[in-house]
Amino acid sequence: MTTRKSASIDPQQSEELQPVTEQPTIYNVEPQRSRTLFSISDDLQQLNDLLDEVGDDAQQQELINNWLESVGNERDRKLDGYAALISEMTARAEVRKAEGRRLMELAATDENRARLLKERLKSFFQLHDLKTINTDRYRLSLAKNGGKAPLILDDSIPVTQLPERFQKVSIDPDTTAIREALEAGESLEWARIGERGESMRIK
Repeated sequence: MTTRKSASIDPQQSEELQPVTEQPTIYNVEPQRSRTLFSISDDLQQLNDLLDEVGDDAQQQELINNWLESVGNERDRKLDGYAALISEMTARAEVRKAEGRRLMELAATDENRARLLKERLKSFFQLHDLKTINTDRYRLSLAKNGGKAPLILDDSIPVTQLPERFQKVSIDPDTTAIREALEAGESLEWARIGERGESMRIK
């Protein structure tokens, strides 16, 4: 009887016979920067990114001053990009202010609705002579407000008719009259017309 010998496989050869599974290649793709309304150079975009990271006004001013001092021979081209960055920030601010106004209007609507709901709940508690109710998530209580009791004045009586000791008088400078006097040539030791300030205009 012939005995068939089993083939002996070296462990190292066994590893070599294993199917090769290719590992997926991972590519680090840098996300594209969002496009701006105005053409902004890379160095100005880097400056803007640094300004976002630095919260201190003094450090921001130092960064801007250093950039302006380094314009060199390419002054006009770099200042053109600088003006584009200002225009970009101004346009973005307008969009954000508009969005802020929209959100504030929505917040005001929610506040008014919550106030109405709370007033109706108070009326419900008063109507049914309820003081406290515990629900699964809240403790609802009808309680007296803290602090001083409200002061109620008779609106039909003008403030000028109240006794002087119950009046509060404030005196403010009449800037219109002071300006007119100075512009007419009158000399005032305690007031003068100052110089108009300067501002940058980008058209």
